[in-house]
Amino acid sequence: MKKAVLLVLAVWLACPALSSAAPAPAGRLDLYLEAMDGQGWQWFFLADAVRRRLAGTELAVYPLVARNEDGSFSARRGEPELAESARLAVLAKFYPGKLLTYLNARSLSPAADGWRDAAVFAGINPDELDKRAAADGKTALAAAYKASSAAGVTETALFLSGKRYAGAQRLMPLFEAVNAALPAARRAPLPPGYKPAPKLPPPGFWVVLSSGAKLNDALVGVFDRYFEGIKPQVLAYGAAEQAAKFPSVEFLPSYILAGTPEAKVRLEAELKAGIFKETGGYLVYEDRQRRGEYAARAEKKNTVELFVMSQCPYGVLAENSLLDAEKNKQLPEGTKLEIHYIGDAKKDDKGVLTFSSLHGQAEWEENARQLFIAKKFPGKFVAYLTERNKEITSPDWQKAAKAVGLDAGKVAAGFEEGKALLAADFAVTGALGISTSPSLIVGGREFMVGLGELMKIPGFEKVPPPGQAGAGCAK
Repeated sequence: MKKAVLLVLAVWLACPALSSAAPAPAGRLDLYLEAMDGQGWQWFFLADAVRRRLAGTELAVYPLVARNEDGSFSARRGEPELAESARLAVLAKFYPGKLLTYLNARSLSPAADGWRDAAVFAGINPDELDKRAAADGKTALAAAYKASSAAGVTETALFLSGKRYAGAQRLMPLFEAVNAALPAARRAPLPPGYKPAPKLPPPGFWVVLSSGAKLNDALVGVFDRYFEGIKPQVLAYGAAEQAAKFPSVEFLPSYILAGTPEAKVRLEAELKAGIFKETGGYLVYEDRQRRGEYAARAEKKNTVELFVMSQCPYGVLAENSLLDAEKNKQLPEGTKLEIHYIGDAKKDDKGVLTFSSLHGQAEWEENARQLFIAKKFPGKFVAYLTERNKEITSPDWQKAAKAVGLDAGKVAAGFEEGKALLAADFAVTGALGISTSPSLIVGGREFMVGLGELMKIPGFEKVPPPGQAGAGCAK
């Protein structure tokens, strides 16, 4: 249950003395996080479990909010996150003894109004909590902001005994670190007769990042689950050290493991699934979760490439938004929009092309039609796509063709040519490693998932938001 909650909710624990500047006691845990950050929520579960196990261990968690020029506060994920932060800051101030109970109840009540059930469970009148948040929320947030600013924290971070914790996001490494930080008399002994198994040294691990990019700590934590204690060496793309060790990096960021026999055994399933590329004695994972860069790809100036599945609802929303932006001159002047498709094509034992797409045969057939129309009737393509997207799952594609003056018979007659175009297009998408609809490449190199990321690029701020910018379909 708690694992599912991580996808929709993160809350934080605050202590009564938010502004205390005293040195942190040995073994004290301080967690700084954004109120709806899933990684921060996972840190809370781990830290709270350790606190319960080790008597006397203190835990304090502080919300991360930004202060605007006018003195108001904002949260990265908007008003819902800011409201949760203010509510919990008030809880810390007026109901500190009930906060842990509230948090555990909240983890089991992930709905938007689940805080009310959590308050009742903790013995707090939710209406009273709501009134206090309205009256005292800004003051409470100011104290939390002061604490996180003093710590120099702007993103999720866990501190142990006043120092940033750099260990793995797993229970036993954190437990062992906190236990070792406690005075000897307060430490929990190992179970009688238990002898820890010797730990094998992890393989070499490097992360190549573009300028200004940050290390994905959550992803490093995933690697640590395979290879306990692994620590990455971060290399800046273009630096001499990177060029000497990894001269042919194709995508940034790249997470690179030494291809030791043990690493290959542990990642056997991932290698077979194509999640890692094996090259030059290394295992390479290219992180396309949000943003990245095709470092070795040729530039395509003034071009936005949109990669979709034609029946993916999120891909359709992205298409519609970009087509509207193009029509209303909300894209940088001279921008060309290209649409590509996500799926697979291969030849069977008789040499006949076979296709697959996440949403079935109707989807890849529509992909092929759209490619054929774009090639043979380019002046009608945008109109057809706009009309077709109104009822994209309807089998009656001829209705959209007729509405925009396309000869449906000619389109049907060109289906085999459309299939050949689709096979080539799938090959392009596959070579780029793109599997999430919608994904985009700007200028031939700059990669991102979702229009929300595109809108952060100067010149694209006016693209109409699609409604669910962070959602997508992944094959």
